[in-house]
Amino acid sequence: MRHLNLPGRAAVARGLTLIEVMVALVIGALLLSVAGPHFGDFIVNSRMREGAHSLLAHALYAQSEALKRNTPVRLTITPGGAQVTVVAGGAVLRTHTLTHSLVADNGTIDFAGNGMPQPLGTELAVDLSHTNTTCTQDMRCPGLRIDGGGGMRLCGNKLSCP
Repeated sequence: MRHLNLPGRAAVARGLTLIEVMVALVIGALLLSVAGPHFGDFIVNSRMREGAHSLLAHALYAQSEALKRNTPVRLTITPGGAQVTVVAGGAVLRTHTLTHSLVADNGTIDFAGNGMPQPLGTELAVDLSHTNTTCTQDMRCPGLRIDGGGGMRLCGNKLSCP
């Protein structure tokens, strides 16, 4: 429907002025400059959580392969490039490299054919970190914990993880 300007009615102005657009852009730029550093921390925390879940997945895979094959399976985590290797009977079942500058502690654990750590009671603690980051309460560095009975869990922050 078309609006006609009738005599006695003022024309309705539509759109934004250049001043209003410039003010909106300045406010948006200020908000981005304040949020930028915190967004970077969020990305690093997210990548470390992703890496920790990857370590947990490989540990669970190694344990399940030991049960499935009824033979010892070794999980090895090396800090140089954070290589995760699962080996059964000399054959490499799976190898994974952590990305995004993540570094994991060195660790090895063997799962017996019953899924328990071998020798019984062996525990493993592997902490993750980022190459350019110091772990704090705000910058959480997660950890993988495998207890002597074969139970596995992720710690949200290695600073508060036994």
